Amino acid sequence: MAKFLRMEKLIAYLKAERGRLTKLADRIGVNPSAISQWKSVPVGHLAEVEDFTGIPREELLPGAFRPARETAA
Repeated sequence: MAKFLRMEKLIAYLKAERGRLTKLADRIGVNPSAISQWKSVPVGHLAEVEDFTGIPREELLPGAFRPARETAA
């Protein structure tokens, strides 16, 4: 379910303005239909999608990021 929610935010962003899906696809060099088939954002496109959408990569693919460990002072 968490994967669905991540993609839901990206899908909502892309649908909010006509042409966003095509612009993102052109920017990262894939077909719009490829993005539509994503179950989650591929790691190889994560930085570009974050830059284009403004959605932090930690929200796009939270399983790839762990919180920093606190070090003893």
